[in-house]
Amino acid sequence: MAETLSALPTPPPAPVERRHVPAVVVGWVQAGPLDETQNAALMRARAMVREALRAALPGFKWSFPLVRRTDLYAGGQEVEPVDLLDAGATERRVAGWDFALVATGADLRARFRPFTLATPSQALDVAALSLARLDPGARHPDLSDAERTERFAHRLAALALHAFGHLNGLDHETHEDAVMYPPRSPADLDRSSLSFTEPNRTEIEAEVADVADLRMEEETVFDQLGDAAFALKALVLNWNDVADTVLQIRPWRFPFQLSKLTTAAISTLIVLVMTAEAWDLGARQPLWHVAWLAVVAVAGTSAYLVRKQGLLARRHGQTRTEQQVVQSASILLALGLGMSTTWALLFGATLVLRLLFFDGAILDGWAASLGRSVGPDEVLAFAGFVSSLGIGVGALGASFEDQTYFRHVAYVDEET
Repeated sequence: MAETLSALPTPPPAPVERRHVPAVVVGWVQAGPLDETQNAALMRARAMVREALRAALPGFKWSFPLVRRTDLYAGGQEVEPVDLLDAGATERRVAGWDFALVATGADLRARFRPFTLATPSQALDVAALSLARLDPGARHPDLSDAERTERFAHRLAALALHAFGHLNGLDHETHEDAVMYPPRSPADLDRSSLSFTEPNRTEIEAEVADVADLRMEEETVFDQLGDAAFALKALVLNWNDVADTVLQIRPWRFPFQLSKLTTAAISTLIVLVMTAEAWDLGARQPLWHVAWLAVVAVAGTSAYLVRKQGLLARRHGQTRTEQQVVQSASILLALGLGMSTTWALLFGATLVLRLLFFDGAILDGWAASLGRSVGPDEVLAFAGFVSSLGIGVGALGASFEDQTYFRHVAYVDEET
């Protein structure tokens, strides 16, 4: 019996289940030449960021390729952040990265602060980082070369992690050692722990897991979809990403940042409010007609500015991607909300001016063709009519905004 048992064939070993580890690629782009100290700090900072992200999010396979683009900056002056963001977006798209960090030795041109160290853009999944103000040797010449490089690298790594947090929708924190604490000076970065707090780690893990999933263009099931169906499916799958990106852009600031838009719109409002013919025409419009006019005005001006300012320029032959759909939808929605905010401000201003300066007798005389007194409905119709015309003229004014500045307002989430 023993011999029979020993002759039985040995069963094959059970197959080992291999768990799929999602890959995340954070590409670095060196924009322009760096001196020896800056280059050493960049290499060390990449290693620090790699260690920090692998420790915080061990469930992913991290990769940090580096591309050197010495043609992007010749030196001697500030560099426009949107130029670096465009370059980073191109490298990310061509190489198939998930995120891109563009590091330059030049100062970034700040639009709303005295200076800026970084400009993240969640719409593009790219952040521009400046090394120009991070060197501790400028204020502490007694530091040894090793100490100088280590502190320099720590500052750059802290800045990169802060920007990476913004690219994944994280908000600022109040603790000075937190990665998401907003630095007011380069020295603030020295206190960074280079580690995300537990709530932030949980949030960023969910965001990165979504990014690490297979893209629609990588799945054969979506190959046969037409462009419209592909875009609709991408929006359904990524509506949360679109919402987060729009919140990072904060489009309600547009009327206060785009001076030519606001100046043209307010000028139109003042002229129309002081014109009897405008009151006569606007007060006669049905409210439903004014509502449709407002929708058309917001949609039309948004589409006009997107095209005029080149916000969604697509190169010939560029393949459709899920990221491209999310980016386009985010920019369109953000600009639409910005124009809606402008419309609402004009609407409110018209009502305030009517209450302050125009009594019933004046309005009844100006809108005599109504055949009755001007009531609340007529005032609301006039305000909507004026607001719609105002944002139309305002869009013409905004088309004269410098394209680089307009793109900065549309793309840059904050000046860190």
